[in-house]
Amino acid sequence: MGNLLVNDENIVVAKSPFGAYENEGVKYDGKLGKADIDDIMLKVQRNNIVAIDYVILEAVSELEFATSRMVTKYLHLRNIEIVQDKVHNRLKFMNKHKVVSRYKFFNNESETNLRIYCLEKPGRTLLLGRNYECKWKPTDSLRVEEMKEILARNQVLLSFRDKVDNLTSYEINPYFKLVKTTGHFRPHLLISISDNGKNEEILFEIARSYEGYIPKFIDRLRKYEEYYNHFQVTAEKPEPPKFIIVGEDDKHLFSIFKAILNEKITFKGMGVIYTHDLRLLDKEINKSFIRFDMRQENGKTKAKITELNYAPIKLKQNAKI
Repeated sequence: MGNLLVNDENIVVAKSPFGAYENEGVKYDGKLGKADIDDIMLKVQRNNIVAIDYVILEAVSELEFATSRMVTKYLHLRNIEIVQDKVHNRLKFMNKHKVVSRYKFFNNESETNLRIYCLEKPGRTLLLGRNYECKWKPTDSLRVEEMKEILARNQVLLSFRDKVDNLTSYEINPYFKLVKTTGHFRPHLLISISDNGKNEEILFEIARSYEGYIPKFIDRLRKYEEYYNHFQVTAEKPEPPKFIIVGEDDKHLFSIFKAILNEKITFKGMGVIYTHDLRLLDKEINKSFIRFDMRQENGKTKAKITELNYAPIKLKQNAKI
């Protein structure tokens, strides 16, 4: 077995663990009470907090909410060879001392084995003390309602970083201005790839099927609609980014597609591309995308799924599905 407990190609599940589940909740699984910063500083002086811990904290800080597997992959992409068991144990140690917090999901019958980590204030102090960049703020740890969206976004990001050869940059929660209302919005993820000497940008919006999610999701899509319908060409942005919605499965994506039609949302000159968590794991990443089209059949309107090969995405030679 490799450094990860389970490799991507060996993951066999009916539904993504980052999907919404019925009667699911999330609860705090960290240390209660106030962190003792003096005790933490003593552990630094005694070398109980070691060099690898700072890189682990940096990963948790950037990813916002992350599993030990995600952190391990993040480190591998930094060319740091480490086994997931060690990452898990270091996170467990730092959770015990409130450097990070831990959450777990549960339903009425049982708890899952999925443990989710996020930064705490002492973790930020440690990072800044070692001159690591850290944008974390205390309210970030309170965004538990967005946890599944963030985890799914991280899976997209890490898959692209791991498998795509012509990835040039990425930005989490980028800031986009709106021209008509002079407001702004923040897509979940912006990725840039190099295609024949040109820079192509892709925006990702993550959707989870929690009860009543459609109105909130439509509100977010209205901002995309304004952005695309009033897009202004500049030297830096000669064309708008492509737009990909990441759902939980094909059925969920079709529900989103129907909601977009029902709300008459349009994106000028931009067709929406769709994918979901398991497609990103099951298929080559450039072949994991679909479109929905409406067609007439025997006098009835039906939806057709078209599988896409996103040609501008170039796979690494050793990329696995």
